[in-house]
Amino acid sequence: MLTYSFEDLAQTYRVLLESNFKLHQLMAVDRAEAIGTLETAINAKLNAFHNLYDLMFQNQINTVNWYETPELCTILAIRNARHHNKANRIRSLYNFHRYTTNDPEKVSQYFYVDFPAPPEEEGGDCFDVPLSWSDLDTFLSLPRDESRLRPEARPLVREYLNADAFEAKAVCAGIPKESIFFNFVPLTLNAGIALHDHIKAYIEADSIEATYFLHHFQTVCPALTRKHESDVISFKLPA
Repeated sequence: MLTYSFEDLAQTYRVLLESNFKLHQLMAVDRAEAIGTLETAINAKLNAFHNLYDLMFQNQINTVNWYETPELCTILAIRNARHHNKANRIRSLYNFHRYTTNDPEKVSQYFYVDFPAPPEEEGGDCFDVPLSWSDLDTFLSLPRDESRLRPEARPLVREYLNADAFEAKAVCAGIPKESIFFNFVPLTLNAGIALHDHIKAYIEADSIEATYFLHHFQTVCPALTRKHESDVISFKLPA
């Protein structure tokens, strides 16, 4: 069963990339479809990770504690927020700007946090899918019966992402916390790397995607989550 679930996860990396490319092609033609396609791909990836979590629990593969592993806990938190409709479902920048501005075709300022590839992974930076940091931090602060997370999840995730540092930079730039966004994609890469050693013995990859990512997670270096690439960005949706 882990083979099937890993296959689903591997396919979501391709689907997320394709939907992000399609978003930029379709945004000026059909805004709702473009954003909806990306949101569906984000949800598919989160659910694929959670399915692996469920299967590992059911099969008593206890070599990793997802809630004590920051790379995996972060993914579970975003998934739980979206699945249980908490903290605005951790909005993407596209939906945030679309629904919170009076005119989404006018420029707003945001603070964007990316997690770069290490120097040895030249050209290894991920494409961008910005999610709301304020939403995620709010979710991490919810009571356990709402978040389904342990109390230590918030400090664990904040330390992993070095959140104090980018929050301070945003303040210095005059950008409120509600306008901080982070790149979701490198965090999914890090989660795959963190999971790899615990599931590789159970996987029989037979697709191009599954074969590639089973090897990729073993050989690539994780994105740097404590050393950010961040800046104020101007953003609007096309007319």
